[in-house]
Amino acid sequence: MHNAGASKAHISLPCSITKNQLRSAVVGTLPLPLIGGSRLKVVSRHEAAESGPSGGATWSTTHHALVSCLLCALCMLTKHALGNSNPILPGWNPDPTILRVGDDYFISTSTFEYFPGHPIYHSKNLVDWTLVGHALNRPSQLHLFGTPSDAGLWAPGLRHHAGVFYLTSTARHVYSSELRLFPRSFYVTTRDIFSNNWSDPVYFDALGYDADLFWDINGDVYNTWSGINNAADKIYGIWQNKIDLSTGNSLTEAKLIFNGTLPDDSAARPEGPHIYHINGTYYLLIAEGGTGVHHRATIQRGPSPSGPWENNPNNPILFNGADLNNSVQNTGHADIVEGADGRWWGVALGVRPQNGNMSHIQLGRETFLFPVTWENGWPVFNNGKPITEELDVHGMPQTDRPKAGFVHTFTPTHSQSLDPTFYFLRTPYKPFHSLSARPGFLRLFANSYAPGDRDSPAMILRKQSSYSEEFEVQMDFTPGTALNEAGVTVFYGDLLHSEMAVVGGGGATGSGRRIIVRTAVQAEQVGPWALTTTNATIVTTEYFSLQTKDAPVKLKVLTSPTSYIFGYSESNSSRSSSSFSFIKAFDASTLSLPTAGGFFFKGTSLGIYNTGNGKPSLAPADFSYWYQIPVVN
Repeated sequence: MHNAGASKAHISLPCSITKNQLRSAVVGTLPLPLIGGSRLKVVSRHEAAESGPSGGATWSTTHHALVSCLLCALCMLTKHALGNSNPILPGWNPDPTILRVGDDYFISTSTFEYFPGHPIYHSKNLVDWTLVGHALNRPSQLHLFGTPSDAGLWAPGLRHHAGVFYLTSTARHVYSSELRLFPRSFYVTTRDIFSNNWSDPVYFDALGYDADLFWDINGDVYNTWSGINNAADKIYGIWQNKIDLSTGNSLTEAKLIFNGTLPDDSAARPEGPHIYHINGTYYLLIAEGGTGVHHRATIQRGPSPSGPWENNPNNPILFNGADLNNSVQNTGHADIVEGADGRWWGVALGVRPQNGNMSHIQLGRETFLFPVTWENGWPVFNNGKPITEELDVHGMPQTDRPKAGFVHTFTPTHSQSLDPTFYFLRTPYKPFHSLSARPGFLRLFANSYAPGDRDSPAMILRKQSSYSEEFEVQMDFTPGTALNEAGVTVFYGDLLHSEMAVVGGGGATGSGRRIIVRTAVQAEQVGPWALTTTNATIVTTEYFSLQTKDAPVKLKVLTSPTSYIFGYSESNSSRSSSSFSFIKAFDASTLSLPTAGGFFFKGTSLGIYNTGNGKPSLAPADFSYWYQIPVVN
């Protein structure tokens, strides 16, 4: 452990810090200059065991200083934004698709192996977005049992025709080079997008992904998707056919309509097609170049929904990778919409490398907004400039938008259903949570699965939406078996996650409970297709004795652009004056796309869990609140 031998810091209040100092948090130490140059230190297991009441008081002072600093920064950094900024959907929200009906705008994004699937975001002004539901929210619609990380639900397409909302999606249940195991696409429908009541899926015949529906002016309905041209070389292209919308059945043979603009190899991968009919001309917008720094958007136009296609001489019309110093990278997978005032807008995915480091993009691919103008019959994205985090467009709504945090208590006055921002990993076989078993608490019943198992553990996750956040829960839990544990997780995928949990096992105080920190940070890919066979190195790093046998425990995760820090407290005082022992820090690069290898398409989530680690356990874990507050955007 870092700083295992360092002395405890006695710190007085008040203190002051800067935004840049907050951003500079690193593994082992938060270099936040407090009084006299003292720094918050991560305590070792030996210090935690020795701390007792006096050590706790010391750490109370330390934590109080930190919290005061963070609150000062929070006041400064969450002031009302007199303007607008990107991303409009922070936290992992990749593959955005956008739609306008009247004065209402809607966006949906990919959710992969998470359930419920495909969020529906709503806005009146393109700036302020509210999550109103999910298109796939019933296990009867689709199961995700055993789905590998980053398989599952890919790249939705959100469209509206004749009073009906359509959402196309792709279900990929396994990674394999076998064409027969390639994903199937489908659509679901609703007449009331706010009702959260969508139909069961209607499947298309074709094998492929990124399906998109288009209604021609003569009433023909086209399905356009990305599929394999040559399975041996894994060379992809854009395919299309006419379909019977009521059944999904093909009315014409599948036809390859475009091979993309890049050299014809597997890295080109044209995908994410969208067809538009604008002022008498048909346009084909696609993504190309993979999902990394070569990701881009290109557009073509032609006389029919199937082409032939004229290449835009200014392609790619969206590409941030030409300058790796841009603060936003990996831009692509775009969709466009005409606003109610006749102006056009686009959305695309992108990542925000922290401190210019592509190893620190743990939030994953987020949704960015940009203006679209027209020149000589071609769309121009973002005035021909790279997408940035600034969104300063003349005439766009200027809102007093605080960077709101998520402060949630599970009181009976709240709804008896989970907040829509909560997710399960894959489709649960049966419910493992309750808001009524103990009023005022979210109860998690343990099942046999643990974080990292390719199944559905008793775990509830919420997307990390800011690079610097304070995540805290209070948990009431006494382990029921030797294998039973419950706590918090920083979760990227089956192979990349870290937990801080309460377990049994005695300890110096005889409380019978300990804190354990467990990290899975190393993934090994075997075979040409990611996650066909994989191994994760699970490292159990530290145990810390608890002083109490059954008192509630507060668990905290401090996130920064470069690190995650675990801390806990047994104090029964109010949250703002709790004393925390910060016991473990790890580098955020262990939860980033370049580190992950293979297919890792999401971003980091924060959450809670209760597991019997392969055996049933009857001991519930009760959570009284969930605080997830951004400190620095």
